[in-house]
Amino acid sequence: MAPPLNTKPRSVSMFIDRILSIKNRRKGQSELKATGEAPTLVGYLTMAMKLTPNLERAASFAGEQLDGQMGQELKQKISEGHLRLHSGADEGLSKFAKRWEQACPELDRSIYLIRSSVNERTKDSRMRTLNRAFGLVLQGARERMRGFASSIYLPTLVIYSMGVLLPLVFVVILPVLSVINIHVGLVHVLIIYCFLLPLLVYMLSNQVLSRRPATLQPPKVPFQPNQPRALLIAVAVSIPLPALGLALKVPPDIGALTVLWGGVLGIVTYLFLTSARAFKRREEIVQMEGEFCDALVQLGNRVSEGRPAEDALEHVAGTMHGSKLGQVFEEASANVRLGGMGLRAALFDDRRGALRFVHSGMIRGTLKMLVDLIERSTSAAGDAILQTAEHLRELRGVEVEIRRSMGEVVTSMRSVALFFAPLVTSVAARMQGLLSSKTASTGFLGSTEVSPPAFLLVLGIYIVLLTAILINYAVEIELGEDRLAKRVAIASALPVALGVFTAGAILGGQMLSSIVG
Repeated sequence: MAPPLNTKPRSVSMFIDRILSIKNRRKGQSELKATGEAPTLVGYLTMAMKLTPNLERAASFAGEQLDGQMGQELKQKISEGHLRLHSGADEGLSKFAKRWEQACPELDRSIYLIRSSVNERTKDSRMRTLNRAFGLVLQGARERMRGFASSIYLPTLVIYSMGVLLPLVFVVILPVLSVINIHVGLVHVLIIYCFLLPLLVYMLSNQVLSRRPATLQPPKVPFQPNQPRALLIAVAVSIPLPALGLALKVPPDIGALTVLWGGVLGIVTYLFLTSARAFKRREEIVQMEGEFCDALVQLGNRVSEGRPAEDALEHVAGTMHGSKLGQVFEEASANVRLGGMGLRAALFDDRRGALRFVHSGMIRGTLKMLVDLIERSTSAAGDAILQTAEHLRELRGVEVEIRRSMGEVVTSMRSVALFFAPLVTSVAARMQGLLSSKTASTGFLGSTEVSPPAFLLVLGIYIVLLTAILINYAVEIELGEDRLAKRVAIASALPVALGVFTAGAILGGQMLSSIVG
């Protein structure tokens, strides 16, 4: 009988199907992550529609403010070529909503209400419709984040088991392996603890993070992560402690700890030199965003009274005196009164504008929209500013609620990274040395080929890698993709984790020796 002719094509087809399934799964994860942009997107759309009931203008404004996947696709839909194909922004928004209907059903309903608000005959009806649209997407975001928060407990437990318990089990079975002629040397231990286990923990944590919906975008503060000067200083900082230990001929265990501390001090120095200044600026901008809603309320009240914009800015600067945002409004007021600049230039001029160092899309975009409105009609701007403040307050409220729902997981992972994992691992390193010496002296079990100081050094390196991975996991769970916050959090966590590891190695060794004798 002739052999089947379709074996190779079937194998190729199965391989292609496998690749496509992986690609589709990654695409689905990317879309799920992007759904967190929906509240901000709808917030900008409804905010703009309350000020001016023009779909094209509102869609253009929302697309300009968002840098994520949804923002990029919305820009494409409202581009001139798409508008010609779709016969206007209404159909462009409709197609955009249908595109995200499966991943984010509430977005489709919200955009439908936004589109239908144009046909409302009275302002009150239009406002109610837009508020309903915004409320739908906020409720959807809350439910999605609650679902994500409840789904990460089991993966977090698995990460904890792989990162903490599995290394401990491996330490206990090391002397047993030699009995069955499985010789584990230093190279094998390095591969297991410094490559395989960290890679496994990282892949598990990355799998969880890929499903986290995005939230409000963090401030995009420019910084230079690869400064040669910072690298040279970090190398210089990492050398003295190991060199001192070598010169003083300290015991091998202490020598291993000095090498670990030298490396960690170098890493921490590099991270702080390249990130601390930018992170300080980021914290100032986060503080400004927290104060922004209150500033808008005061600004809107003054504008509603018919006062000129520069007077309103001066009043806000006075009431917020001492805060960073108050300084921004004070500079803008001075630019108008003393510099003879217009309101737009006083805020947005590249050289002298008050917002030139404020890297916040929310603050810049909102003020740009409000300046447009003030330039057209000061009388209508007051109510619009107050409505905008209410919108932003609701968005910030959802962000706070999301962080609160993640609080338990974030706290547990930080405690594991900073205290529990370093302590358990250091005691495990001492246990390995004790088991190795006892089994070698009694001959009951085999002995490992890895010396206790070398094993201590390897586990110390593992703790450094594990701490960085777990802190990265905790920060992204809480704040989303915030590179600056991750760098500073890792730099702050590494000395604490290594300090606990050092204390556990010294005190744990003494305790085990006194117990076993």
